[in-house]
Amino acid sequence: MLALAEASTPTEALKQVLKGYERFSANFEQVTRSDQSNAAEVSKGSMKVARPGQFRWETQSPFPQLIVSDGEYMWIYDPDLEQATRKPVDPKQTNGAALILNGNVVELAEKFEIFLPINQENEQLFELLPKDDQSSFQRIRLYFIGGVMSELMLQDVLGQQTTILLRDSVINESMDDALFKFTPPKGTDVIVSDEA
Repeated sequence: MLALAEASTPTEALKQVLKGYERFSANFEQVTRSDQSNAAEVSKGSMKVARPGQFRWETQSPFPQLIVSDGEYMWIYDPDLEQATRKPVDPKQTNGAALILNGNVVELAEKFEIFLPINQENEQLFELLPKDDQSSFQRIRLYFIGGVMSELMLQDVLGQQTTILLRDSVINESMDDALFKFTPPKGTDVIVSDEA
C-alpha cells in the first residue's frame, strides 16, 4: 500500500485511507451549532457501517432514535413517538456524509473538490467543497489519526455546523446482517414513503 504522502492527488489519498473500511463501528458525540446561536445541541450514541450501503445510527441521548439502512430501504424509528418511517434509498440523493461512510470516493469526487490541507505521518485532514452551488453543504471536513477517522465536520448552506467526534472505533469487526434490518415493534405507527 502506498503511503499517503506518495498519493498523487488528495482524491487518491482519501481513497487509500478509506479503502480498508469494509466495516466500521464507533461511539459518537454529535455537536450541532447554528450560525445565529452559541448554544450547542449535543447527542450521543453509536454507529455501525458495512459496505455496500448498510448502516445503523443509534442515538441514545438526549432522545433515542434509530436510523437503519440495508442499502435498499432506510428506516427512521423514534421510540418516544412510537413512530417509524420507511423510505427507499436513492444513491443519487445520498449526501456527502453517507458517501464518505460508504467509502464511495468516486461519487464524492464527482460532487466535491477534495483538498488535503494536513498530511503528516500520523494525521490527515481532508476538506471537501461542493462543485455544485445547489449542494446542501458548504464544506465537509474529515480528520484521521493513524488512519482511523476520528472527526467528521459538516457545515450546511444555512451556516449550521455539525461536528461528529468518533471514539472507540473498530475497523472490520464481524457484524450480523440483522443489525441492518428493522422490524417495527408492535403498536408502532408506520409511515411508508415512496420518495427517497
